[in-house]
Amino acid sequence: MPGQMYDPAVQRALLEKLARWHHLPEGDLIAMLSPVERLRYRPEALEDLQWDGLVAARTAGDERVLSITEAGETWLRNAPRARDAGV
Repeated sequence: MPGQMYDPAVQRALLEKLARWHHLPEGDLIAMLSPVERLRYRPEALEDLQWDGLVAARTAGDERVLSITEAGETWLRNAPRARDAGV
């Protein structure tokens, strides 16, 4: 649905998966999200992570492969989880 915002917790989930696996095809990364996270996922979540320099994307064959950057790993270590921040 155009203009619909994504849940910021989805970005954390995406970064956590990439931190564990380092490089993942986009389809595999999205498939690893929980059912609720997949419902809340919007392509803009990955685009924003890439724009912010937290993930890098490259094309391998016909699929995008995403990798967490050093900045993404730092953000993941330092950013509080929603439940830790009292949200």
